[in-house]
Amino acid sequence: MPPLGDLNRMACGLLQATAGLPPGPRTHADLPVQPRGCSIVSMDPIDTAPEGGHTPSGRPAASAAPGSVTGTHLLVCIAGPDLHKRILVGATPVQLGTSADCAVLSDDPEVVGAFARIRLDGQQVRIDALGTLPLYVDGHAASTVVARARQQVRIGRSLWEVHVTTTPVSVFDFVSRMGDHLSNAAGIEKPGEWNAREMFADVTKAHEDSEIEANFTVGTALTTPQLGEIDSRWPRPWVFVRVCILSLMLYWGFLFAWDRFHNVNLIPGLIMIGSVAMPLSLLLFFFEVNVPRNVSLYQVIRLLLTGGLVSIIVSLFLFDLTAGLSNWLGAASAGIVEETGKVLTLLLVVRDKRFRWTLNGLLLGATVGAGFAIFESAGYALRAALGPGGDVAMRDTILHRGVLTLLGGHVLWTGLTGAALWRVREDKPFDRSMFSDPRFLRVLGVCMVLHMTWNANVALPIVGYYGKFMVLGAATWLLVLGMIQSGLRQVREAQAQEAMRRSGQMEAAVIPISTAMA
Repeated sequence: MPPLGDLNRMACGLLQATAGLPPGPRTHADLPVQPRGCSIVSMDPIDTAPEGGHTPSGRPAASAAPGSVTGTHLLVCIAGPDLHKRILVGATPVQLGTSADCAVLSDDPEVVGAFARIRLDGQQVRIDALGTLPLYVDGHAASTVVARARQQVRIGRSLWEVHVTTTPVSVFDFVSRMGDHLSNAAGIEKPGEWNAREMFADVTKAHEDSEIEANFTVGTALTTPQLGEIDSRWPRPWVFVRVCILSLMLYWGFLFAWDRFHNVNLIPGLIMIGSVAMPLSLLLFFFEVNVPRNVSLYQVIRLLLTGGLVSIIVSLFLFDLTAGLSNWLGAASAGIVEETGKVLTLLLVVRDKRFRWTLNGLLLGATVGAGFAIFESAGYALRAALGPGGDVAMRDTILHRGVLTLLGGHVLWTGLTGAALWRVREDKPFDRSMFSDPRFLRVLGVCMVLHMTWNANVALPIVGYYGKFMVLGAATWLLVLGMIQSGLRQVREAQAQEAMRRSGQMEAAVIPISTAMA
């Protein structure tokens, strides 16, 4: 197993390699201040050039300059509110803004509505302002900018730079590009703040049993921290690894007993422990990542059991209602049917006003997904045991499904859709119209596509059939880490607003006292 530093560089490579970034963090200070050779179309009036290369007022837009580099083009935010966002630029225009029809959602307060259209123009990146507010290049306002590699454009308050990669396509390149496409499609930011070494630093440290107990004693009226007491730094989970190791030891114990005695009474324990080990470990990871610490272990266990059963029953009803879909898509239809069934199951808890955070939705969605995965895997293992392959097929099924659970599967997919739903709901009362919010639908659609591709008997380019699961898993984890980053930012913003509110109250209380003393 490579060291954590290598794993971190591998993960960062998914974000940096194809954009041509150097190792380590990249800040505005690392980059040239003066954009060079950008082509600008005057701001008077604002107009957009059509495919022919001229604006309606007759001014030519830039064409590809001699020596322009051919490769994968990305527009990367290097400073400002949209820091770390990346846009994969192609011939198909992509809109940046806050409206529902924008493929890339902006966090910039000045970038409102459909703000800018971005596409590839020859071997350069063309950016058109869609509203009355301009783009800025080297301090000059512009309605249209056509930029080459390493050139910078200010959009709202954020500074963006064009990156072009010409390296041969590798597996990391392929994963990175897929991650870019999925992040853009889902409206989830890339995990620019994540550091594997820091996040998992506590895994190898010694811990007392009392620390494990303290990790689970949360979510009650007495153990839920106040908003100002929440640690909104990146979490450092470690209990999930201990539980994973314990579960594997129990499973190996059942395997030893079965190989030694062949007592059929061991089969239920073998199936249950084998089916529970990986989903439960992943669930505890999300339990530890839930930094608001406002969901109790009781709530998780209750939803794991009831949500797992309800989601399977709802999915079975949906399979009956969509028999034609299954005949058409085969196993891939589960991506639509099962993801819908699990999302509907979240209605069991989405109305609870105690759970207002995106990270709550990530945990509760993962809980429903874990319940579904456990019961489904146990069913597949039992069918394999009763089939011609007997116990050998059963053990292979348990092993394969356990390994694949770590790469993707129901826990991660439903966690993402749960986080998206809670991100829409926030602290507002739940309304059915939230299911039609684009911020939720985009994530649900991406998870459906991931699930359908996972189930489909097809191979991906470069990586083949079995490599498909590795690539889909890496891309899914990038989305999960991006959602965790978004959830942590939500907590920090709420803490900042609370601090400002308290500061205002203190100032209001001081003024009358000062007046009375005068």
